[in-house]
Amino acid sequence: MDERAGAILDAAIKAIGGKKRLARLQDLVVRSQYSSFTDEIRYRAPNRISRTSNFHGMSVRIGYDGAHSWHIDGEGNVVEKVEGRIAAVQWLFHRIQITLLLPLLDSAESVEYLGRKTVNFFENKELVRKPTDVLRVTFDDGWIFRLYFSRETHYLVKSEWRHGTHQTRYVERYYDRYASSKRVKLPRRTYEYNHHNRAFTRVKTEYEVDAGLKRRSFKMPSTTAKKRGEEKKSETNPETKEK
Repeated sequence: MDERAGAILDAAIKAIGGKKRLARLQDLVVRSQYSSFTDEIRYRAPNRISRTSNFHGMSVRIGYDGAHSWHIDGEGNVVEKVEGRIAAVQWLFHRIQITLLLPLLDSAESVEYLGRKTVNFFENKELVRKPTDVLRVTFDDGWIFRLYFSRETHYLVKSEWRHGTHQTRYVERYYDRYASSKRVKLPRRTYEYNHHNRAFTRVKTEYEVDAGLKRRSFKMPSTTAKKRGEEKKSETNPETKEK
């Protein structure tokens, strides 16, 4: 990490809570409301994570229990359970690292200062044009992020990412309305920019810091809620029992 990049990242970490507070953070829940689905990411430091995406009554889940990755589809079938981190799980860890910033000090392969740039970003729901400091964060699995920090508040106000070797959807995210949860400040509004229709989609995001997540809750579920419901119905239905 070059000296200028380190100073920018230190200022951003201080703005959202400081190194001491973030180092004591035990877990984080990120709940996002999209127009067509809801999403929940659960993280427990340092190496457990899961994600549940709900689409009109169907849930897709993936996770990592500290040793194995697992994936359950909308029908409750185990798609895979493998040792180590699958790509989708690794991506979730990057999401948390970018959100909390402090993990970048250990997890990023490199952090470089790209200079000062005046860009558009959201501030109190309004699109403004102001100067930012830009960092490029590279991970050893090929993901590359550009992070834009407001020179006034030091908050992360925009992010972009791509993969160094394989083609992926180009995404821009904008962050607004920082608010505190147990002395950690995180953005409550996220705007995603679609380059096809040139439109912004607002995503409502809620954070729960130090929710008390247990390590065992990150193990692959033996049955889904749907299957448990069917089993319970079978147990209480005499006709089903007779059959």
